[in-house]
Amino acid sequence: MVGVFFLTFGISPAYSAEFRVGVVDVQKAVAESKAGRKARATLQREKKRLEEKLIEKRKNLETLVKQIRDLQLEIQQKGPIWRPEERDRKNKDLRNRKRVFARNEDELKRLVQDSRRELSNRQRKLMNDLIKQTREVVQEISKKGNYDIVIDKTVGGVMFAKKSVDITDQVIELYNKKKK
Repeated sequence: MVGVFFLTFGISPAYSAEFRVGVVDVQKAVAESKAGRKARATLQREKKRLEEKLIEKRKNLETLVKQIRDLQLEIQQKGPIWRPEERDRKNKDLRNRKRVFARNEDELKRLVQDSRRELSNRQRKLMNDLIKQTREVVQEISKKGNYDIVIDKTVGGVMFAKKSVDITDQVIELYNKKKK
């Protein structure tokens, strides 16, 4: 099996004794780095801010629904005894409130979609930046440590790796130092 590995990469068995392999868990490095924790906290704050905005809009809609129900009930109960002008005015008011409700409901739906999209884009951008910076740190460690190959545990299909070849903690440490 080892021979297949070395043949795959075009390395002669004589050189294999000097061949250094490292593995890194990029996801762990990103998640446990100071910058990763800071990014996660930033996203949580942004998510909370957007949720509060949505809650406020929903409360406004609920208030409008209550007003519409109350007006409908009033029209049903008192409509027959009102003069035609009063009944027409109340019905017009009801139609206007229903239009406002429909407009606000559509606005809320758009706001929900926009908020999700914004949060997703922000998360994607932060993660891409963090992964790019983490890869730069991995390359730096690889060069300093004279590694011939470094494999990402999460993507490279690594089923097992000795702790001695896992450079994830080194990556986190160096990344944190660079981000001070």
